[in-house]
Amino acid sequence: MLYFRGFMGDTGRIIGIALLVGSGSLSVLAAQDDRIITALYVEAPIVIDGILDEPQWSLAQAGGDFIQNEPRTGEPATEQTEVRILYDDENLYIGVYCFDSAGKEGITVTEIKRDYRPFDNDHFSFVIDTFDDNRNGFLFGTNPRGAQREGQVEGNGDSTNFDWDAIWYVEAKITEQGWQAEFAIPFKTLRFKNLETQRWGINFLRVIRRKNEQTYWSPIPRPYRLPRISLAGELEGLSGIQQGRNFYIKPYLSAPIVRREEDDVDFIPEVGLDMKYGVTPGLTLDLTVNTDFSQVEADTQQINLTRFSLFFPEKREFFLENADLFQFGKPDSGFRGEGQSDLIPFFSRRIGLSEGQIVPIFGGARLSGRAGQYRLGIISMQTDEFEETPSTNFSVVRISRDVMSTSDIGGIFVNKHVNDGHNNGTYGVDANLNFFQYLDITSYLLKTDTSGISGKDKAADLNVEWNDRFLNLKAEHLSIQDNFNPEVGFVPRVGIRKSSGQVTVRPRPGEAIPWIREFRPSASVHYITDQENTLVTRKVDQNLSIGFEDSSNVWGTRRARFERLDEPFEIRPGQFIPVGDYDFVEYSGSFSTNPSRMFSGGARVKTGGFFDGNMDSYQLKFAFRPSYHFSTEVDWTRENVDLPSGDFRTTLTTTRLNYSFTPNMFLDALIQYNSTVKEIASNIRFNFIYKPLSDLFVVYNERRSTTGKVRERALIVKVTFIFDF
Repeated sequence: MLYFRGFMGDTGRIIGIALLVGSGSLSVLAAQDDRIITALYVEAPIVIDGILDEPQWSLAQAGGDFIQNEPRTGEPATEQTEVRILYDDENLYIGVYCFDSAGKEGITVTEIKRDYRPFDNDHFSFVIDTFDDNRNGFLFGTNPRGAQREGQVEGNGDSTNFDWDAIWYVEAKITEQGWQAEFAIPFKTLRFKNLETQRWGINFLRVIRRKNEQTYWSPIPRPYRLPRISLAGELEGLSGIQQGRNFYIKPYLSAPIVRREEDDVDFIPEVGLDMKYGVTPGLTLDLTVNTDFSQVEADTQQINLTRFSLFFPEKREFFLENADLFQFGKPDSGFRGEGQSDLIPFFSRRIGLSEGQIVPIFGGARLSGRAGQYRLGIISMQTDEFEETPSTNFSVVRISRDVMSTSDIGGIFVNKHVNDGHNNGTYGVDANLNFFQYLDITSYLLKTDTSGISGKDKAADLNVEWNDRFLNLKAEHLSIQDNFNPEVGFVPRVGIRKSSGQVTVRPRPGEAIPWIREFRPSASVHYITDQENTLVTRKVDQNLSIGFEDSSNVWGTRRARFERLDEPFEIRPGQFIPVGDYDFVEYSGSFSTNPSRMFSGGARVKTGGFFDGNMDSYQLKFAFRPSYHFSTEVDWTRENVDLPSGDFRTTLTTTRLNYSFTPNMFLDALIQYNSTVKEIASNIRFNFIYKPLSDLFVVYNERRSTTGKVRERALIVKVTFIFDF
């Protein structure tokens, strides 16, 4: 027997939840109304050195009694954690003692680079709901060596943008009793209401890596984590604080030296700047002039054996910051069948990139943030002429309004205006509704307007999901008409109707099998027709995965596929799969080991039918981390395709190397071999953050054929400096 019970506090924050399982009772969440911590005002700044030796720390209220989320939800943490909060006129200070019964020998640190992987390390982080709205906030974290990790939380944890960077400070120290850390978060880094007395939501997470244990100050049930802001406790005692002017200018100087095959050396220095200004306590204006992204890491290559376009994520800083404000509909979680979204109405990679080539950006502006119960995002960008592409303006308006305690409704408008007279627009409305904590209903309706095209230009989606600690149910129906054409979006497939369903259960054997933490059997179906309801694709999956106590995993999957080809499918240049109906079955199995070990990795094998032939696929992953300064990762994928039209083999090898001199100085290398294009691509980046948000980059890029001939190489030096007012 399983049931849910909860009640709401005066502010709408959920302050009590209980989950009862079987004949016994397990309290997942203690009443959250007693999770209140008070900040103490201090007149003198705190020295951020990781040593909590100022007397003010001992005077502040201690927050403790952390509760497990993993592995035993609702039970007290196995190690003691104490948190204290101070503030002065400029900063919020967080001090934490992470006691460990094993002393310094029990501490695990695998890396110190920015935005490290938190669950591979001992880790402490906190989230602040500065508007106390149960939806949005700021997340900051560190590990025992003082690495930094920050993010913007949106939609009550539906999405967290860890590409956001901010001005803040942290230091950590390992001691005989465990480890401790001090944070200083300038108030000008945050956004909050202009009130004399502040009341914020707050929660703290501690990860004890050697036990694979996650504990929270304000308890959170599985399957949720720290960004679930509606389950946070309360921070009191803040009074008389101000955000300040929140104004900075960030100029850059870039000096690229580029040599292409059979071409002269090009050296064209560039200068430009970014500016940020806090228009109101909740809204920020960003301006960019002569925007440059030469320091951005290269894309991870993919080999496409599908009929549809591949998805490559955005990596450019200007578009990543506040990106979650422009999220439309439900964020993709891999449920959609190929690990990528079926429809994204606004995809920022359409701006400043064309067929993988960089298009110069004159500049642009973005207004983003919160105004009362509304969230607002506005972007306007202007690109220069590029080869055959005229100068183009891109504009986006995204607005949403809070409804109920953790839901919202909104709309989006995207416009592309080309100087040759071509216009394309996308506009629509969406609703993201949350009920009973575990039930999410998301729906949207979209329409496009394109020069020379009319009719059959709409798309609509309804997605329902129930996700509690034991059961995950998903259902979706999507329709994309034949002429739906979001030119500033991403849609790999139009003219379809797609119905999908998935069920997953997560039983835990407990003491009966102590080395297994969780079983995850699941089944799903994806049924896709054209707009006349003729079947074109069907995928039926049965999957079993097992999670072990040390976080290693094994998976096994059977997939039955049907594909209808109405025209020949060119799988590689000059080789086609004929028109026809194809039924085939794939089997795959994989495993991954504990990623916090010095040696870790995994493997995947897939075999079975592939249209009118067969395909065997092999993947090996290996990681070596002898210390938190150095790591290397190798990912090798081999695909053997046997078809009546001809057999072929593909190989893709990706190697990543990282050396972190300090938490603010890194050397990264990405080296990729692609057998399809017979090329080795190298991207080597040195990054020194010599002050917050001010960087020195030295980047070397090279593309070389497998015969050794250099096709392109570039050396780039870029310096940014922030003037903070």
